[in-house]
Order: sequence, then structure tokens, then C-alpha cells
Amino acid sequence: VMTGETWTGKQAAKMGLVNKSVPRAQLRDEVKALASKLLEKNPAVLRYAKHGFKRCRELNWEQNEDYLYAKVDQSNGRDPEQGRAKGLKQFLDDKTIKPGLQTYKR
Repeated sequence: VMTGETWTGKQAAKMGLVNKSVPRAQLRDEVKALASKLLEKNPAVLRYAKHGFKRCRELNWEQNEDYLYAKVDQSNGRDPEQGRAKGLKQFLDDKTIKPGLQTYKR
């Protein structure tokens, strides 16, 4: 990456720089599918997860633990949708979702 070289999509996927590579003819459909998948997720949770992922590369184990717990607290406290409460209700009370296999219904 630091050399400024360019790579094909297949090469970038093989190196783990991108999720996957698709032919140009399929690109729009793949982008729409990914966007639809992301729209199902809670935006506040995605935001804090992204911040946590980026920052964790710079910290040691103990610092990461503290930082990530703080991000969880921020996510829970600042989420206007109260997604954690909704998800727990749908899992524990309603029995309508399976955590890890699907997201709560927004």
C-alpha cells in the first residue's frame, strides 16, 4: 500500500484490502445489495463500532478493553433508536430474533 502501486479488484480482495471483487457489470447490483444490508443496521451502533475498530489498532490489550467498553456505553446511551432495548425485547420477550444470525427489527 505504501508504494503507491495499483492493484486489480481481485488482487485487492486477495490481500484483504476490500471485501470482494466483482465484474464491473455486477458492481451496481452488489453496491445496492450492500447498501440495503447496511440500512438494516442501527446507524449509531455502526458508527461506534467503526470508531472502535479504527482506534483498536493503536492500543494495547488493556487500553482496548477500556476503550471498547466506553464505546459500548456511548452506543447504548446515545442511540436515539434505543436499539439495545429493542433487540433484547425481541430476543428475550418476543422470541422473534436470533442474535448473531440477524439484526433486530428497527
